[in-house]
Amino acid sequence: MIIGFLFLMFFLILLGVLLFVFWLIMLIDSISRKFKESNDKVIWVIVNVFLGILGSLIYYFVIYYKDKSKSMKWFWWTLLALAILSLLSFLITVMTAVSLKAGA
Repeated sequence: MIIGFLFLMFFLILLGVLLFVFWLIMLIDSISRKFKESNDKVIWVIVNVFLGILGSLIYYFVIYYKDKSKSMKWFWWTLLALAILSLLSFLITVMTAVSLKAGA
């Protein structure tokens, strides 16, 4: 029972970290991107900050997705970071489960 709970917590934490990284990438892109109008940058930063993940999804499909080369570069770096984070989280979860089982 406790091992199932630990694996559930592992995946929920991983999902939270993934969503935070996605939001952060979209926020950084909206700050650093050169828009045609100066007001566009302010509007997109406000949308990302106040709407959070929903604002980041809107920004991704309206602005970010059109720039294929940039989106693929960030995709691979994010995938690498997520793989490393997943491996570390999995190892910590397994070591915790083993120590709890040994202590019981």
